[in-house]
Amino acid sequence: MTENYYIDYKRALELILEAAPSLPGERVSLFNALGRILAEDVVAEEDNPQAPVSAMDGYGVNWEDLKELPARLRLTGEIPAGSLPSVEVKRGEAVKLYTGSVIPKGCTAVVPVEFTEEKDGWVTVKRPFPVGANIREKGEDYRNGEVILEKGEVITPAEMGILASANRSSVNVAAKPRVGIVTTGSEVVEPGEKVERISQVRNSNAYTLYGLVKEAGGEPIYLGICPDSREETKKRLKEALNLCDIVLTSGGISTGDYDFVKEVVKELQVEPIFYKVKVKPGKPVFFGRRGNKFLFGLPGFPVSAAVGFINFVFPFIRKSLGAKSLFKKRVKAELTRPFKRRKADRLEFARCKLSYSLNGGGYRATPIKRQGSGALSALRGNTGLMVIPPGVREVEEGSKVEVILLKEGGC
Repeated sequence: MTENYYIDYKRALELILEAAPSLPGERVSLFNALGRILAEDVVAEEDNPQAPVSAMDGYGVNWEDLKELPARLRLTGEIPAGSLPSVEVKRGEAVKLYTGSVIPKGCTAVVPVEFTEEKDGWVTVKRPFPVGANIREKGEDYRNGEVILEKGEVITPAEMGILASANRSSVNVAAKPRVGIVTTGSEVVEPGEKVERISQVRNSNAYTLYGLVKEAGGEPIYLGICPDSREETKKRLKEALNLCDIVLTSGGISTGDYDFVKEVVKELQVEPIFYKVKVKPGKPVFFGRRGNKFLFGLPGFPVSAAVGFINFVFPFIRKSLGAKSLFKKRVKAELTRPFKRRKADRLEFARCKLSYSLNGGGYRATPIKRQGSGALSALRGNTGLMVIPPGVREVEEGSKVEVILLKEGGC
């Protein structure tokens, strides 16, 4: 691993994505498909719509009758949505239609009801409409044999509706990887437990990582707190590697006397791929594999653990799922005040608050003063990570910076 010690961010990503396996597919109910990654192309088996239909409530007419206005047309019937046409539209006539009604023979335009007046079996049209107005043509949405959703797409509520419209009650998606989460440190205490010494800290990392794993598309499995014991660390990681596809540890990965993770993984036949990356926060990151099992050793500081996950574990899980989009969205934002740093030797992911201007200004980024790796509260709300390249000590107010959106959808 000598060549992969303290490597740059780009090289770390290359190694992670090269190692990511392809997960098998599984079929799930459409109701359970939200957020999953498609493991197949979805091909339409019929046109949608299957026939020309009305786009709104109104009257089906022959466009020729609207050349002279107002046009007074005889009402000859109606076609409720879901029924087949029982009448046709002849010159001088109109048929009452509803949203989704099949367009009858002879109808070349639909006049919305608000532009008409119906009285005593006659309809008066008050304004002109072009040929084809308010008519959804056969196959307007998609046609038989067309690929309507592609493998690797994330199923959002819109995709759920599309699948339902294509007569899919279930869908083939990538199986979720089982991701074990182990928090290390004898000083760590679970929420709800009594803190007996001021040196103890709450176990925030497990819950942050649990949520991040779910967001990435994995199945999180919380495996508890591992005390600072070499034998206990080895035992816990052995169990985790046997149970899970991916193991995440927080803490115990640096060079202290009680940091045992990097030491015991060698005895568990975990092949190290890299250790330490030239980034801030989160330099001490370990990545290794044992066959088709993978281990990420993340830092113990809460912000470092979260940023390490976003930078490395998130794209690894997404690549394993076959997702087209591997990373969180990045945008350009205007800096609202200068950003300065003392050292510029590493790529830095500096926290900022995001806002969005509706007057054409786009995203605006305000650097957060608390940039410490332990200030987890600095990640709440509309927060992003400003990408500050190595060698850059100061970014002026008004400059455009690249920002990783932590929240789906941004501001």
